[in-house]
Amino acid sequence: MNTSEQTEPWVPAWSGKDYAANTSHHRVHDSWFLERFPVRPTDRLLDLGCGSGDFTRTVADLVPEGFVVGVDAQPSMLAEAAQVRAPNQSFVLAPVQRLDAVDELAGPAHDGSYDAVFSRAVLHWVPATDLPAVLTSAFRLVRPGGFLRVECGGAGNVPAVVRTFDRIAEDFGGTGSPWHFADAGATLDRLEQAGFELGADGYVRTVAQRRAFDRESFAGWVQSQAIEAYLASVPAAEHDAFRAAVAENLDGCRRHDGTFDQTYVRLDLLVRRPA
Repeated sequence: MNTSEQTEPWVPAWSGKDYAANTSHHRVHDSWFLERFPVRPTDRLLDLGCGSGDFTRTVADLVPEGFVVGVDAQPSMLAEAAQVRAPNQSFVLAPVQRLDAVDELAGPAHDGSYDAVFSRAVLHWVPATDLPAVLTSAFRLVRPGGFLRVECGGAGNVPAVVRTFDRIAEDFGGTGSPWHFADAGATLDRLEQAGFELGADGYVRTVAQRRAFDRESFAGWVQSQAIEAYLASVPAAEHDAFRAAVAENLDGCRRHDGTFDQTYVRLDLLVRRPA
């Protein structure tokens, strides 16, 4: 990896094992994502934020004569992903904001080397100020005529969680989560500024979903994923107390019908690099 004078992006202290045990709410929607994922068996694909690798493996099976490269900034995630990898997979340890500083992806030798770049449930963790760099790198890496396919949190995502956790974080000196739930219009502008176009079959939209959780699965998601979005702004000495306070206030995240189901809003897009 090349050296860089830039400050390295914040990376949540996820446990890859715990994360992998709490991804079922995403897997329920895999087929929905893949319905608009025009891959061919020979395609070369880049997964931005592959996480624990379960979905990346699904995609690898769709391109048996091609390959998939997964990028993630968390070593424990890649350790989990390696356990389910296919022969046509490889991994790169790096933040998605720093693709141009990674030997495996930087420089003219890698320009246009992928038929598609895709990402699931990741880009809302990237600060708005860093998104242009991510999209510019994706544009550089995908071939002319290739596509970018993304699904992540959009404007209005998990409102009960944000409302409850923001209140608790404030009590502990925190400033709220770093999640960036973008709207479709601002995202389209960013994509076009990076060089992408909608084309005849493209779109940028937000889609509301009701995702089912019981108390146990919701607590698992909170502890393994959501809570990490807040610990960055909570003083380290208060982390344990903050976790305990969240556990005591899970009922504040119930839906209006009394369940722990959550309202998800997904920023869903398919765009192309002009041929």
